[in-house]
Amino acid sequence: MRRLLAGFLVWVASAAPGSAQEVDPERARALVDGLQSDLQEVIAKVAPAVGAVTNYAGTLDEKTGKVDLRPRGQGSGLIITRDGFFLTNVHVVTGASRITVAIEEGIFEADLYADSSEGYVKGDIALLKLRGKKRFPFVDWHKGDSDRLEPGAFVFAMGNPYGHAMDGKPVATVGIVSGKGRAASERGYFYVDALQTDAEINPGNSGGPLFDSRGRFVGINGLIASRQGRSNSGVGFAIPINQVKLFVRRLLKEEGGSVQYGYHGLVLATTPKEDGAVVRYIQPGSPAMEKGVRWRDVIFKAKGKRINNRSDFVNVVGRLPAGSVVTLSVRRGRNVKVFRFKLTDAPASNRSGPPLKGYPLSQRGFLGAEYAGADGGAVLLTRVLPGGPAARAGMKTGDELRKIGGQSVTGPTLVAGLLKSFRSGDAVQVTWSREGRTQQRRLTLCSLAEAAGVER
Repeated sequence: MRRLLAGFLVWVASAAPGSAQEVDPERARALVDGLQSDLQEVIAKVAPAVGAVTNYAGTLDEKTGKVDLRPRGQGSGLIITRDGFFLTNVHVVTGASRITVAIEEGIFEADLYADSSEGYVKGDIALLKLRGKKRFPFVDWHKGDSDRLEPGAFVFAMGNPYGHAMDGKPVATVGIVSGKGRAASERGYFYVDALQTDAEINPGNSGGPLFDSRGRFVGINGLIASRQGRSNSGVGFAIPINQVKLFVRRLLKEEGGSVQYGYHGLVLATTPKEDGAVVRYIQPGSPAMEKGVRWRDVIFKAKGKRINNRSDFVNVVGRLPAGSVVTLSVRRGRNVKVFRFKLTDAPASNRSGPPLKGYPLSQRGFLGAEYAGADGGAVLLTRVLPGGPAARAGMKTGDELRKIGGQSVTGPTLVAGLLKSFRSGDAVQVTWSREGRTQQRRLTLCSLAEAAGVER
C-alpha cells in the first residue's frame, strides 16, 4: 500500500487533459496492479482474526421454565491473543444472554470478560473470551501506534456490515484518516480523542478493527455521523489503539469487572484568550480538589502537553482509565502551581449506566428546562421555559445543574434518570450554580404537556 499515493498521482496526471508531462499509461497500470496486490496481501493476512458478532436475547417463561434465545443485534471485532481474547464495542454485546463470533474457522461461543461501560463516562470497549479452541488466529494489539497517524494516512476497516460477514469472511473498506482528536457520542457512549475516517463504516461494523496500510491494528470502529439514518456518510469514528491499550492491560486482569474512564471532578471552560482551560466548578471530595486544584485555576499543561482549551484537556486526560496519574500545571493569579494526583473510579452518584426505573412519561415530572452535557460531566441549561418550574425558581440559560433531590447529577442521562422517580406536581430540591455561586430552591415539577408548552 505504500505505492498507493504514487499510483494515484500517476493515474491523475495521465488522465489530466493537456498535462505538461506525458505519463506512461503502462507504468500507471503497473503501479495500480501493484497496489491491488499489496492490499489483497495485507487484507488476507489479518482477515482470519476478524469476527462477526451475534448478540442473542434470552426470555424466560416463569410459568413453564422455557427459555427462548433470539438474535437481537450484530457487530464485529478482532481476536487479539492466541488464546482467544477478542475486542469489540460494549454496545454490540450489551444485554446479551448469548454471544457468538463467526470467523473463517467456524462459529465460536464467547463470554463477556470485562468492559469499560461504568463510570462518569460510558466507555465502549469490551473484551470477550472465545471458547472452543486453545489456539486462534490473532492480530498483535501491541504493534499499532495511532499517535503516528496523521490526516491523509491510508487505513482500511474490516467487519460485518449489515450482517454480510456471517460466513466468517469479513468485508473490507478502504479510506483515509480524516481527522484526529475528535469527540463523538451516540446512545450514551462517549468517544474521546477519537480517530475520524472516511473508510465506510455501517451498522454491523461496530466493534470491528481499523488497520493502517501495513495491517497494524490502529483503532476500534464504533460510531457513525449521518443525517440519513444509520448509514455511512463518510464520517466514522474509531477509538484509537493507543487509548485502547491503556484499557486492555487492565481489562485482562478484571474478569467479570469493568475498568472505568478516570474521574477527576473538574468542569472546565476555554479561556477567552484560548491559552488554557479554566476551572468553572470542582466536585467536592474529587481527586483534583483533594490535591489542591481550585475554582478559577487555569490549566495550561497536562501530562506534559500544552493545554489551550478544554478540548485539549479532554483529549489528554479524558482518554485515561481510572488509576492513571495526572500532573497538571495551573496558573493561579500570578503564580504557577503543579498538582499531581491519581484518577479514580467515579462516585456512585456520578456513574453512567441504565436509567433509573420510575414513572411512565405521561406521569413524570419535568423541570421546564432543556440541558446538555459538557466536559467534565457538567450539565448546563440550554433553554429555560418561560413560566416553567425552573424559570419560577430563578434558573437561567447557562446555569449549571448540580443536584436534583439531593443527588449529584453529571450528564443528561443521569438527570433524566433522576427525574423519572418524580411525578408531575412533586416538590423537589434543585441545586445549581452560576459564575461559581451556588443556589438552591424547592420547586414543583410540571407535567409533560406543560414542559412542551402545550398547557400552562
